[in-house]
Amino acid sequence: ERKHRRVQRIAYQMLGDRGAAEDVAQEAFLALWRHCPRYRARFAVDAWLARIVTNKAIDRWRNERRQAVAGAVRGPTAHSLTLGVTTETAVQRLPADDLADPSLAIRWEEVQRIWNELAAELPERQRAAFVLREIEDLPARDVARALGCSTSTVRTHVALARRELRRGIRERYPEYAIVPTESFD
Repeated sequence: ERKHRRVQRIAYQMLGDRGAAEDVAQEAFLALWRHCPRYRARFAVDAWLARIVTNKAIDRWRNERRQAVAGAVRGPTAHSLTLGVTTETAVQRLPADDLADPSLAIRWEEVQRIWNELAAELPERQRAAFVLREIEDLPARDVARALGCSTSTVRTHVALARRELRRGIRERYPEYAIVPTESFD
């Protein structure tokens, strides 16, 4: 119960869909229960659980992409991979003290919408590494365990994701791009 919100948040940041995130969170906890005898105390539970939810989210993401490609071949379908956010989901991510300011919820919704759009274009491993390391603030070694790679690979994935996200912001949302100031030595 203590981990549910975090697991659901990881799935949501990976998938961008609240319903899919809830499904993936449930699948992750079922998998955790089924594979509980395999757990080794030398690994952090958070890293193990992050690996399970990340793998489940990646599986779901791949399946949805396959369905979208198959649907595109057959023609448009009701199912879409566009990733949307509602005010309700945006508000759930805000600290309780900030909920009194409705403009903050609207700004957060815009940030979440932009994230969903840009992150949808990242390769799944980059997106997973970025979500776990930068959004969920897991240590790089735990992210590496969760993704089954080295810490240097995690750093590479995060750096590449950061570069692509910056590029996307500069190209699509220049009003949000941070322009480096020139130093006058």
